[in-house]
Amino acid sequence: MNAHERMCGNLIPLPTPFQDDLSLDLDALRQFVRRMLGAGYRTGNGVLLAGGAGGEFASLRTRERQQVAEAVVGEAAGSIPVVVGVQDTSEARVIELTRFSQSIGADAVQIGAPYYDPPTVDDILDHLKRISDAASIPLMYYNTWWTGQNADLGYEGVARALEVANVQSLKWSSRSHWTYELVLRDFAKRLPIMDNQLCEVYSHMMGATGFVSHPPLVWPEYGIQLCECLQEHRYDDALDWIRRFRIPYQALLYKACNYTCSEAGMDKTALKIVGCPLGPERPPARPLPLEYQQEIQQMLHQVGVPGVLSS
Repeated sequence: MNAHERMCGNLIPLPTPFQDDLSLDLDALRQFVRRMLGAGYRTGNGVLLAGGAGGEFASLRTRERQQVAEAVVGEAAGSIPVVVGVQDTSEARVIELTRFSQSIGADAVQIGAPYYDPPTVDDILDHLKRISDAASIPLMYYNTWWTGQNADLGYEGVARALEVANVQSLKWSSRSHWTYELVLRDFAKRLPIMDNQLCEVYSHMMGATGFVSHPPLVWPEYGIQLCECLQEHRYDDALDWIRRFRIPYQALLYKACNYTCSEAGMDKTALKIVGCPLGPERPPARPLPLEYQQEIQQMLHQVGVPGVLSS
């Protein structure tokens, strides 16, 4: 199985479960991975992302990030690829997490531009080269153009990044739709590209192998059906699924992110509503207010998501 066949389908950003005292709940994390596998996710229709933004990585200590990665890789047991988020402000910590991810058998690590201190494109490329030299695990480069000045590699920067030995997949979005198209056109045959632009159908038509998606966390069958529609080139059916669930879900996700700093608030609230509680978010994220929670519940009910609990 080649990289395009392996790194494809839904790139699923796993939440990180916490106990009420905000300590890790690794048993709940393993159980959640089993939930996704039991729904039918496997190599070919999904990839699990451990410790990404949706997993509140910025609130985790280094050892906690390792524990999260180890739990997901261990529970997946090779049945589905696992990518571990390793981005950080500290290159030393990125290298530590990258080497750890390799040692536990992760399939790849997700790495983006360093943040807080605005890097130049050359800073980012040198960063990638040093990570590539430090470990042999494949790197998924994540173009986090919204994180600050100069964080967008742009077309030329992406072309140069793909020359780095271990950069073997791309999680792709761009502030420029033209740049977004050109990268898909010119590089999709070269390596797996995961759409992060909410252009699941168009990106697939342009050669992307997968797409980032939060809604399957709450309704796994949605993502499996959407993936099948794309892989079978039933694009009208894929658009029907997107209109039915991803668009209303994403609208409320944006609303939640405008209220607090964490994507996890929407995901964890929705999961609790369908009977899969994963605990609170870690501060500085704030719990969503009751009216937001009710709006999410109403949306899930209207869409027909299974298991929605009554108020």
